[in-house]
Order: sequence, then C-alpha cells, then structure tokens
Amino acid sequence: MPEELVENLRNYGFTEYKAKAYTAIVGLGRGTAREICEISGVPQGRIYTVLNTLADRAFLEIQEGTPTFYLAENPAEVFAAIKDEYCNSIDEMIEDLRKLNYEAKPPSPFWSIHSEQGIINREKMLIRYAEHDIIIIIKDPAPLRPLLRDLKAAKKQVKLTILADNIERSTYEALRIEEMSSDLSGLFMEMGRLGPVMKDPGWKTELFMIIEGVTAFTAGYRAGRKSATVIKMPPICFMMKRLIEILEPAARE
Repeated sequence: MPEELVENLRNYGFTEYKAKAYTAIVGLGRGTAREICEISGVPQGRIYTVLNTLADRAFLEIQEGTPTFYLAENPAEVFAAIKDEYCNSIDEMIEDLRKLNYEAKPPSPFWSIHSEQGIINREKMLIRYAEHDIIIIIKDPAPLRPLLRDLKAAKKQVKLTILADNIERSTYEALRIEEMSSDLSGLFMEMGRLGPVMKDPGWKTELFMIIEGVTAFTAGYRAGRKSATVIKMPPICFMMKRLIEILEPAARE
C-alpha cells in the first residue's frame, strides 16, 4: 500500500479507510470486497460501507452478482470533474469576497510577513507578475535558491538585474549576477556610517527587490527570525529604482 498516495488522498478529503480502499481498487482494477479488504487493510466490518460511499461519489462502479465486483472508474476522468467543480467553487467564493470590498479599509502601503513560507510565496508572486523589470540586490546567492524556477522563467520575459556586493560577475544556476558598482555600494556604506538614523542595528538584510518601479520588497532576519516587508508606494519605489539605475551601470544595460 503506497503510504504517500494514501496521505495525498487524505489531504483531498478522503478518510483513511476510503483512501486505502480506493488505492486498492484502482490497483486491482476489478475486485471483490474480500480482495479489497485484504489488500487495503480496511476492517471487514467497515469495507462495505466504505465501498458504497465511494460508489455514491462516483469513484467506483458496483457490478451486482455472486460475488459482487467493484470496478474503479478512470481516475483521470473522476479527478478532472472534481478539479472543475473545485475551481468553480473557488471562483464563486472569490466573487462573493469581492462584493465585500465596500467594507474594506484602504490598504496600507507597508505590510510585514513573518512566515518563511509566506515570504517565499510573496517573492514568487512578485516575480511571476512582473511585466517589465526586476532589480534584486543580495549579499550572497543563497536566498535565490527557492526562487530559481521563477527567476529563470522571468528573465525570458522581463529585464532581470541581480546585484551583489563583493562578488565578481558570475552565474548562479544560469542566473547572471553582477558585482555592485562602487557608487552604489558606497551609498550603502555611507548609510551604514550614519548609524541608527539610517540603519536598524537589529536588522540583517538578506534580499532587496524592486519590481516595475512600483513595489519594493526586503527580506532578512531580526533576532534570528525571518521577516519581510512589502512597500507598495509607487512614487517612492520609482525614485529608489531610478537612484539604483543612476548609480549602477548594470541596471541601465
């Protein structure tokens, strides 16, 4: 019994017994309740109830007789129908939620994300929806690893500039990384010398990104905890982008 498949079915709403019985019947193609019971490990006292429930949901067909046989419906067709139904329900839910917008407060131009997976999801979304240009500033390539697939796809469609300090021009997993110019790195050093006025001593930046000159995103660590901030202020983001382009030749190419 493939445990990973059973677990995946449970994630989609199957009970453990239903997942095991369905996996067994698909593997058999056609079988009796006794055969399915032996393969799946579903208790004999529960197997008929489980199989009848799967039949009611169109996952299998029952052939009455002596003995009664159970046949698995084509999984591709069954789950395609479930997928369509699920997508339609999501569309309806989104439309219902949109109707509630009149109660929503004006969105804040700044918001924070404290979940590591949430941060990665936001980074991917920003990259995927970029249409013209992305500028990324990093200290080392490690933060790019979970974003590689999206960055490689993006560089075929938009102008992608990746800058790093104290690193010679190189490639990382087919992504070109440019060494930051002395003018741009000098600006960051000057900001650092101004102390707490310009730099939070408890914050360690890992990645900074500007998308289209309208959205900025910074991710890093505070007290060892991953955190990120999204800045949705087009005038400010545009000025940051233009400043980088003025000081950094690689961003103007």
